[in-house]
Amino acid sequence: MPRPHFMIALGLAASCGDDGSSAGAETSTGLALSADSSNSSSPGVGDTTGNKSSTDGRTTGPQPCDGPADCTDATAPFCNPAGECVGCGGLEPLVADDACLILDPSTPLCIDGTCVACTSDDTAVCDDQQLLCDDTDNACVACTAHEQCPAGACDFFVERCFDPGHVLHVGSGQPFPTVADGLSEVTSMTWSDAVLVLHEGASFNEVASLDTGAVAFVNAPSEMPQWIYSSMPATPTLTVTGADTRVYIQGILLRGNGNDVGLSCNGARVDVRRARIVQNTGGGIVASNSCQLYVENSFLGGSENGVGAVDVNSASASVLYSSLTSGFAGATALACTTPISVTVRNSILLVGADSDAVACDQATISTSATEDIVGNFNGTQAWFTDYAVGDLSLAPVGAVAFGNTAQWIDGDPSIDIDGDPRPAGDSGLDYAGADVP
Repeated sequence: MPRPHFMIALGLAASCGDDGSSAGAETSTGLALSADSSNSSSPGVGDTTGNKSSTDGRTTGPQPCDGPADCTDATAPFCNPAGECVGCGGLEPLVADDACLILDPSTPLCIDGTCVACTSDDTAVCDDQQLLCDDTDNACVACTAHEQCPAGACDFFVERCFDPGHVLHVGSGQPFPTVADGLSEVTSMTWSDAVLVLHEGASFNEVASLDTGAVAFVNAPSEMPQWIYSSMPATPTLTVTGADTRVYIQGILLRGNGNDVGLSCNGARVDVRRARIVQNTGGGIVASNSCQLYVENSFLGGSENGVGAVDVNSASASVLYSSLTSGFAGATALACTTPISVTVRNSILLVGADSDAVACDQATISTSATEDIVGNFNGTQAWFTDYAVGDLSLAPVGAVAFGNTAQWIDGDPSIDIDGDPRPAGDSGLDYAGADVP
């Protein structure tokens, strides 16, 4: 017996014979999906005789669907060989994926009777969009951590991964010895985004300025690269400007600027995670002119910090699970001038002197350790492992002082600055600051 041909109505034009059988119909893609259904016994819809009349008075046989226009239910968009509107699960397995692809290229796979975007074994649609595949819902989703992305960096502000073909390794013995060399390559390649993986073994005694595109500075796995600018002239170690500029920093120790701040954000967007921006005489981070600053699980400030750990001027800042300190009288952990918005949660904000740690009345600060709760440490430094070198990890007395201060909620980071796990469970009590001792 010859194999029957069948037609799947996908919302595309098809040509059928007057007797209800196909006439070698093809979709506009060239995929042959036609069927002789003259022997179908499926009853017609609204016709107790089993026949369905067409609009021109013809009788087409016992078919609830004659073509694409009849299958208007989104859950059953296909017309199968029996003349029934079905989901992709009602089609032969060999053609179900192709049918889904033709119907909607963004959901080209038939899984459990539904057209979906991806599976763990087939992520092509998500990869093309630099998104991730949620294998539970078989849908493309945005990244929420750098480590989730093939490139090792997530462009959080636009909710997609960095291009995995735009990764450069920087440091001694690497293809690009300095940060400047890496950024020069990005410019020459005219990339709109790039990941610079910094390695240990180089001090990167240099400054960098970015005014366009997206760049992620991330540490090589299990390494803590040090970016130390100790030269002249006085300038921020890293300057980021421009509304279209996005910069990400993770796992980098950015310290030792003896003349200026570690990081300056002017009108750009900057995301800092699991980083240490400490011992910079001019301050940790200055955010100004509508900068959007996000800080998570980071050490900012330290004993050499002469101005403030974070200074927000006509900008916005969100600080989560971070340790902000300053060692000098008159300096602050957090200061602001006409801010757009400032929110701080689950953090430490202290100075090692009898002065105000927070000079920002507009800030919303919650579940955090401030001088109002624990007082200032007045130079004793005993709460931290090695405050003199900017290590704000909690010493045993610090663990007592800052324990059960923070409150972890759903969506908060699951690890601390060192990768140690945080307590699981919504509304669970946790250590304030970046470190879980």
